[in-house]
Amino acid sequence: MKIVSFLLLWLCTGYSVAAPALWSATKGSQQLWLFGSIHLADERLATLPKELLASLQHSQHLYLEVDPRDITPQVLAPFMTLDSANGSPLQHWDSRLGKALSQQLRQDIIEQNLTPLTQLPPWLAVMQLSQAHAQRLGFSSEQGVDLQLLRAAEQQQLTISSLEPPTLVFELMANLVEQNLEADFVRHSLEEQAQLAEHLEALFSAWQRGDEAILFALLDDQGSPRLSDFIRQELLIARNHLWLSTLKQQAPKQALIVVGALHLYGEQGLIKLLNKDGYDLHKVLTPQ
Repeated sequence: MKIVSFLLLWLCTGYSVAAPALWSATKGSQQLWLFGSIHLADERLATLPKELLASLQHSQHLYLEVDPRDITPQVLAPFMTLDSANGSPLQHWDSRLGKALSQQLRQDIIEQNLTPLTQLPPWLAVMQLSQAHAQRLGFSSEQGVDLQLLRAAEQQQLTISSLEPPTLVFELMANLVEQNLEADFVRHSLEEQAQLAEHLEALFSAWQRGDEAILFALLDDQGSPRLSDFIRQELLIARNHLWLSTLKQQAPKQALIVVGALHLYGEQGLIKLLNKDGYDLHKVLTPQ
């Protein structure tokens, strides 16, 4: 898999939700449901699976990775600026990426009439470029799983909570600079643009089948072991353990937990972690 497709697995796909499986997790009197989310979709995501909606109806609490209402301009502001004392944005980009890669990113942005992105840090600029590309393919957050469930939960007057601080993923991505991985991330992201639709289709097919082995194989298939390891360790595993800690501290009695599909699977996925913590798990909705 190319890296941007992996990151957009949480952000975009545009087909009817048949998968991944909806899981039930019980421990004593506690009832949790887990579902792998997609955040952007098109009109083909007209309705959510009845089993998923039923789990929300029986819940007192909805947990999202981050409540999108908490991602405000004030929250994003620290991640959207470059230090003007150290030169112009172009000089920043040249020093961080090298002139050739900096010029390629700038050219791609200008060609898409997204010139304001040239004022952002490179990692954020290329992510915004990729998300804009996905949106041109017809995907919208308004029809994604998260916002549909958020609206339904508001109507039910449920408690809605984040599993992590709204800044966490931005902090992790900003850390690409210190890890000397920013140029690698930008390079792979730009290489993927021409085939983004195909890559998202391949990811969706694996996601629809609930095929975690294929999903993880795609994650490794991008020719950058250090970047792959960073994504796996920091964006997947560490956050899974943080979320488990949040759930243990808050101990909701009946809750629906909606996270990206890859967070459910593997030895360090939420399903295995909850099982090790004493929960009984079974599938409620099986992938088609």
